[in-house]
Amino acid sequence: MKISVIARLLAASTLVAMGAAQAASGPNLVDGSGKPMLDGSGSCIVTSGIDDPKCQPKKAEVAKPAAPVVAPTPAAPPKPAEPVKAAEPPKPVVVAPPVVVAPAPVVSRSIALQADALFDYNKHTLKPRGKRAIDDAIAQMRSMDVETIIATGHTDSKGADGYNQKLSERRAVAVKNYMVSQGIPAAKITTLGKGEAQPVATNNTDEGRSKNRRVDIEFKGVSK
Repeated sequence: MKISVIARLLAASTLVAMGAAQAASGPNLVDGSGKPMLDGSGSCIVTSGIDDPKCQPKKAEVAKPAAPVVAPTPAAPPKPAEPVKAAEPPKPVVVAPPVVVAPAPVVSRSIALQADALFDYNKHTLKPRGKRAIDDAIAQMRSMDVETIIATGHTDSKGADGYNQKLSERRAVAVKNYMVSQGIPAAKITTLGKGEAQPVATNNTDEGRSKNRRVDIEFKGVSK
């Protein structure tokens, strides 16, 4: 009896040893559903049955090569600073010389109108002939920018001095009034009476006295 028990134990240990020997290379033991059966340590049981791919030892994963280290792009060298331009010297200011305008020369003219042509004897009312003589004088003034006009009356030596003075003044005023009526500004005309004080000829002859009876018209201005 003892001998048969011992024989069974030996047979079982032989099978275990054989299974351990086949675990490294033989097929795996599976259950009724085809799944591999595991032993107490979680390893597949190797038999002569089906070799299930799930029981194959996992292959060691090949380490992926590390990505190459990319060298950083070198920074561009800084641009050299532009040289500072020297400030241009200020340009000299050219001052044009002032234009000097020479003043127009002042022209002075004097016209002597005979009193016998202007007035009747011992009168101060202008005759038509006298007005035409004054018109001729005014025509000469048109060529000038007249500034001042002086009308001066004169007489001969006949008669009293006071009377001759008043007559000379009235005749000068008569000439002025006519010139104003022809457009000459009154403010530009001055009248004077000299009586018999400024003769231009002798008072001892009729011809001389005729020259002394007169009205002088003097005007000053600038030629146009």
